[in-house]
Amino acid sequence: MWRLDLLEVKFHNCPARFPHTKKLLNARNNEKLLKRLPTSVKDADNEILALKKEYFDKKYYGSYKKLEKEINKVVKTEISKLKQDKTKNQSTINFLESGENVKLLITSKLVKSLTTSILINKDLKLNPPNYISEDVREIILDKSNIANPSKFFIQFCQNDKNLNNYFSNLWNNKSIKSIISEIEWSFKIVRGNLTTQEKDARRKATGREISDDEKEASIGDSEVSEDDDDEDHHEQEEEDMEELDTEGVYEKFAIYDKLVGDSDNEDEEQAPDLDPSINYNEVTDEEPSDESEEDEELDSDSSSDDGFFEQDESSKKSTKKEKKDYNLPQLASGYFSGGSDDEGEDVDNDKVVKDITTQRKNRRGQRARQKIWAQKYGREAKHVKSEIEKAASDRERRRLEYEERCRKREEKNNLAPTGSNTAPLGDRKVRNGVSPAPGPPSDTTKMHPSWEAKKLAEEKLKNVKFQGKKITFD
Repeated sequence: MWRLDLLEVKFHNCPARFPHTKKLLNARNNEKLLKRLPTSVKDADNEILALKKEYFDKKYYGSYKKLEKEINKVVKTEISKLKQDKTKNQSTINFLESGENVKLLITSKLVKSLTTSILINKDLKLNPPNYISEDVREIILDKSNIANPSKFFIQFCQNDKNLNNYFSNLWNNKSIKSIISEIEWSFKIVRGNLTTQEKDARRKATGREISDDEKEASIGDSEVSEDDDDEDHHEQEEEDMEELDTEGVYEKFAIYDKLVGDSDNEDEEQAPDLDPSINYNEVTDEEPSDESEEDEELDSDSSSDDGFFEQDESSKKSTKKEKKDYNLPQLASGYFSGGSDDEGEDVDNDKVVKDITTQRKNRRGQRARQKIWAQKYGREAKHVKSEIEKAASDRERRRLEYEERCRKREEKNNLAPTGSNTAPLGDRKVRNGVSPAPGPPSDTTKMHPSWEAKKLAEEKLKNVKFQGKKITFD
């Protein structure tokens, strides 16, 4: 993909797909790079068309396979739910059980994504670019083709509301939605002329830089050459291995494998198959270096029949070897690593310290994490739910406080003095010449004698005439 970007930037002055493209073209020592590029515009256009056609075919085929795999996975899990209500979902079940219909669904969605990412104006829709394959161009231009998005909608969705709703929910599935966004971005990369709005939207949606896509593209371009090199290397190795009779060599020396092993590997390695015809006590007691030295001594001292001194020499050598093997530093002066004196200065960079201690990770702030959760879960986020519950409890608390204040205010108003005579009214006095209204008969039998006497005295006082003198003041 980097070569396509270089050609379009150099010969057509198009915006670079990747940030390193302009750096390569504007570098001082780029003569080797320019030699690998075509010199004429015509040759460059032909190479650009060929590269775009190659990349588009790969992207379209890979996108089809990814989308087909994910849709089959989702449909497999949901078809059992649809079969629970066959009367309502019979048309949807019939559509999903047909493999041809599912292929038409995937093709129409890819053509729709292709239209939104590459055919961005009316002229391109009427005349699609030449790097688009012929079968896809035919689907785009032929409105009567059943794989065309408009024809597919009229054929399957216009008169079937349940199927239309199912397709809407399918394209809004989280995993499928992410795959479709990746497909549209891959088509835009092949198209080129990326705007700043498209790059910013991509960076905001995925959190990735465009340089990551450049690395992926360079890896994809280098895979072919690496595969060729690996094939040549394997062929050369096979030719070399054919020259050697490895099986015969292995059978000859297999019985001696792992007979003398290092002390670090003795517990880990398994014991080899033993040959009963060999006395391994004689073999394993001696080191290979000792065997060669003893052979030389035997050749030089072959005239002597007595082997007493040779045994002494071999025992001395074996004791020296044992002393050399077991002269460990920790037995003499404590364990030391044997490294340089500067190792103790930088303890934090020690591998053992890093394995034991836990490194502190940089973490986002609380508000940043809450913002991410709000975008991811919406109203189902825990902090959003807690805020809603807190606001509701505050409203309820304020309502109760208001009602309590109103009740106390009303009681206070009822107990406050109003200035009016609230004393109870007494009995009316009987006027002269007016007989009192007949009232209910009083029950005198129940009245106390003292009260009866007082009542009689009051009645007598009421009937007494005024006998005083009228006094006039000057």
